[in-house]
Amino acid sequence: MQPLFFVMSIINIKNLIVNLNNEVVLNDVSLSINEGEYICIVGKNGSGKTTFVKTMNGIVLPTSGDVEVMGMNTKNEDKIVEIRKNVGMVFQNPDNQMVASLVEEDVAFGLENIGIETKEMHKRVDYSLMKVGIENLKEQNVNKLSGGQKQKVCIAGILAMKPKIMIFDEPTSMLDPYARYEILNEIYRLNKKDHITIIHITHFMEEVEKADRVLLLNEGKLIKDTYDVKNFLDNVEDIKNYNLELPIKKRIELELKRCH
Repeated sequence: MQPLFFVMSIINIKNLIVNLNNEVVLNDVSLSINEGEYICIVGKNGSGKTTFVKTMNGIVLPTSGDVEVMGMNTKNEDKIVEIRKNVGMVFQNPDNQMVASLVEEDVAFGLENIGIETKEMHKRVDYSLMKVGIENLKEQNVNKLSGGQKQKVCIAGILAMKPKIMIFDEPTSMLDPYARYEILNEIYRLNKKDHITIIHITHFMEEVEKADRVLLLNEGKLIKDTYDVKNFLDNVEDIKNYNLELPIKKRIELELKRCH
């Protein structure tokens, strides 16, 4: 059942079809995302997950159908800058997202692009670094950072833009277990404490456990859209049918049963 406190739709997607290189990547996807939700998107490689989230800030435009963000249609070129201010994306490999040599310069990059004045920029950079717990790295060279620290710099750079929505595309897949744990906690805090709408692509099923809602994509189609996350994760047959990995706890449970 949908939680009662989610009341306002922040993203509306209607009959979305995306063709890339003469192939249908997304096929008639329709759904609404409500403000404040924490959504996980799962599916095997090639199911259309990354293309799907890229339609939410206009990186990929619909072949047909519509994507509206806070009432703004991504097909409207005049609204793209405003949409991207409100929809921040953190990608799998932080090195592909970093553009400056120093941490503070990297966090400030997006603010410079939208013309934020210097005093406000410094304030936002300091605040964002503090929010993700790396204010001590402000003057550090990004090449000396760990993978987890780099990912936090990317998150800080997005936070500085004050987005309403943050999209994470497999942000922990290249991290060690401790860094992964820290990034997941940061994502969860952004949602529950700062009330930012979170859309999180992952192939780790245990990362889905804290989500409010899970979407399953397969071959470009939305196969499942459920708020009953526990039931989704307990459905061993479905998870295996769609080439997903069982959560670690479920694998241990099944192995113990098999041994007995």
